[in-house]
Amino acid sequence: MAARRTLVWAMAVLLAIPALVFGATAAHADLYRYWSFWERENGSWVFVEVDPAAVIPANGAVNGWRYGVGGVDSTTNRPPRSKAAFAEICGTAPSPPGEKRVAVVIDTGTAEDAPVGVTPPEPFAVCATVDVDANAVQILQSVANTRTDGGLVCGIENYPNGGCGDVVAGATAVPSDSPTEFALPSEEVSHDQESGAPQTPVALIALTAVAVAIAVVGVVVARNRRR
Repeated sequence: MAARRTLVWAMAVLLAIPALVFGATAAHADLYRYWSFWERENGSWVFVEVDPAAVIPANGAVNGWRYGVGGVDSTTNRPPRSKAAFAEICGTAPSPPGEKRVAVVIDTGTAEDAPVGVTPPEPFAVCATVDVDANAVQILQSVANTRTDGGLVCGIENYPNGGCGDVVAGATAVPSDSPTEFALPSEEVSHDQESGAPQTPVALIALTAVAVAIAVVGVVVARNRRR
């Protein structure tokens, strides 16, 4: 199954990137606007050149998706700009039995990377809790609205809202990067999995009830004394 998915991915890349089929040299190869996939290893981003659906990240992995103008290999692509480690995104809580936790970094790129007239949304990072055998695409789909075509990830959270691996007309160089801040998930507020509503800690509710009771007793005592 993995071999078949890899073959599908390779065919999709060839269809989306005709310059490879017609033997364009690296120096004159076209550049494309698309979502590239990365894995964080030993503190550095590594470009993944195989079908993300064939990649099964381990518990504690950090996956990265970067939208931008680039080629088809690591030398003509730029990695996600986030340096956040797994614990900064997912915290230190253990994974539930039968599941794994994977940090997902989604870098929407710079204004130079965006389609004409479009402003890229803010980049962000999120923690996914999924089945242990979930692949990289399934992990992404668990935390973000994802548009795919022929095995390629074309849009994340409706960005961009059209196109997939389009050639960037006239592009001769990969745009430069600029520092940016990534929105990280907060560990301070827990959310109910069904309603999404913040949960109030039981201890806080109990303390509040005690404080209210004490205040009521105080008012009653004060009134009795005045009588």
